[in-house]
Amino acid sequence: MGYLRPNFTVVVAPEYLHRFRVDPVQANLNITAVTPSDSGIYTVEVSPLGSAVEKGNITVVVYEQVGNVSVSPLTAAVAEGNDSVTLICSPVRGSVSWAKDGKALPENPRYLRSGGALQIDHLLRQDAGLYQCTVSNPFGNGTATAQLSVYYGPETPTITISSSSDQEPESGSFVLVNSSVNLTCLAPSQPLAKIYWNVADIQDTFVPSVPVLHLPRVNLNQAGPYTCLAFNQQTQRRVRSTRNLVVAQRPIGSPLCSVTSADNGTALLFVCSWPGGSPDPSLTFQGLSGYEEEVSTSSVRQLLTSPFPPELSGNRVTCLGRHLAAQSNCSVTPEAPSGVSLSFWAYDDADGSVTVEFHCHGKFNPVQIDWLRDRRPLAGGRYQLSSKGNRLTIWNFTAPQDLGDYSVNCSNPLGSQNSSLTVVGPSITDWMLSHGTLPGSAYITWTVPNRSVVTNFWIQTQDATQRRSAEEWKTVDVLGATNRSATIVGLEPQTSYSFRVVPRLGSQTGDASSVQILQPEGSHLSSGAIAGIVVGSILGMFLITGLLMLLFFYFRRGSNKKIPPTPPETRQHYLSRQFPNGSKLEPYDHSWGNPRWSSEGSDIYAITYEKHLGRYGDRSTLPIDASDSSTLSSAIQPGTKKVRSATQV
Repeated sequence: MGYLRPNFTVVVAPEYLHRFRVDPVQANLNITAVTPSDSGIYTVEVSPLGSAVEKGNITVVVYEQVGNVSVSPLTAAVAEGNDSVTLICSPVRGSVSWAKDGKALPENPRYLRSGGALQIDHLLRQDAGLYQCTVSNPFGNGTATAQLSVYYGPETPTITISSSSDQEPESGSFVLVNSSVNLTCLAPSQPLAKIYWNVADIQDTFVPSVPVLHLPRVNLNQAGPYTCLAFNQQTQRRVRSTRNLVVAQRPIGSPLCSVTSADNGTALLFVCSWPGGSPDPSLTFQGLSGYEEEVSTSSVRQLLTSPFPPELSGNRVTCLGRHLAAQSNCSVTPEAPSGVSLSFWAYDDADGSVTVEFHCHGKFNPVQIDWLRDRRPLAGGRYQLSSKGNRLTIWNFTAPQDLGDYSVNCSNPLGSQNSSLTVVGPSITDWMLSHGTLPGSAYITWTVPNRSVVTNFWIQTQDATQRRSAEEWKTVDVLGATNRSATIVGLEPQTSYSFRVVPRLGSQTGDASSVQILQPEGSHLSSGAIAGIVVGSILGMFLITGLLMLLFFYFRRGSNKKIPPTPPETRQHYLSRQFPNGSKLEPYDHSWGNPRWSSEGSDIYAITYEKHLGRYGDRSTLPIDASDSSTLSSAIQPGTKKVRSATQV
């Protein structure tokens, strides 16, 4: 550039003379009209006389105004896997930095920076984005951006299944019938790929080209393979994927287990069924040795032949059912018949007809039940068996035609047992009558034989002072067959009532109970009064005995007197039945009118006076004087005999 002469003259190279000037006193270098090319390292050397040369360096940087910065190309679109793409930032009037999507571009071997140029090699899809170039110097800065797009895909589509079912299937393995189903096809692609579907139902001609295929209220016909095709128009690539849609229908309820006799009662057939499911459930028996294989079917059958394992009877056999939409099980217990017993109950209709149902109880499974009456099989006609055979119904049951011995025999391949009972007609074994808790009420309890067939009870009463007859009994209450007590209200407190209980079989009347009388509540004697009556009765008996002995001696003494004979007469006298030699006239003599009268409870029988003397001797044997016969005849008048009341019949 120049040098300094010994006389301190500064020498400048000719090419810099027009812009460079050196101050000889201060040794300053002045540069005018600087340009970026003036940037560099400037060196000054000082060589004093007699001394060593001294040097000094200074770096001069000349900056231009940053101005408007730009990146080219503004947009770039390349396919993934191409060699490289270059972005150029200009003008470069300072330092250059690059950023992607607002973040400083990291160091990467695939990123090559040179001045304002950025070269990206081996493009990947993650290289796509907005690139920003920034130029800065001490006097300002400027930025510019460019969009880089990387085309790729589509990748192999992924089909996902979602359902509106109450219970979502695991990983979309199945959907339930009538649920709303969405099939979503995801195929990563830039730009977005066009989606096409092939559906399982070939009759469905309208299938939209959308990423999400919606199936409202899916049915069993829509189960099957669904194919998604993805197409990228930029890369011209086509890929497809297939997913099988499983439409499940829950089986009905729970599995049903049963065991029946087979091979003429020598084998047991175990059946487990769980119908209505789609696809078929898997069924397996647990508890049957050698028969625990799982089978995919709606019904599985296992035949177990004799001899049977000793632990089979009374042990539970379980059937496990597994289905896509549910899991459940059922159990059955084979049992040899035991504890077999019979019971029955009867009811009548409005027309009085009676129906009797016999029930067979016990432990047995399976069972063959045979019914007999008086050792003869019962079937058809008025006899009806239930579907299981454990209930026998007899229509229009009557007594005594349908009474008798009923028996049942229960059997299966594991054993047999029988039971019987004898049905008797309606009757009462015992009953009690007492005053009720309310005034004017009666409380009645009764029992019936265990095997007596009864449909209802009639509680009957009448005034105890009346003559009892079937027509005079009044039914005051009608009770069902299960009743064993009754309270009768509305009675007159001071009146005695007779009661009886009449068991009935429909319109048939059974044997009525004995009759009991309910006395007025205040008429009962105390224990002291009863004792007094007993003592008085004993004393009275002694007194009567003494009087009889006096009369005996009196008549003995009077028999020694002679009585003149009385002329025969045809007059008739009425003699008391208590007369020792009296007898009833037999047969009936119509000339006497009614031969029997009642006088204060004494029966009067007819006999002639002459006949008495002829049979039994003189008149001294008469308890009354013959002269009083007319008086006796007029005093005693024919009448109706009075029937005394009784407390029990």
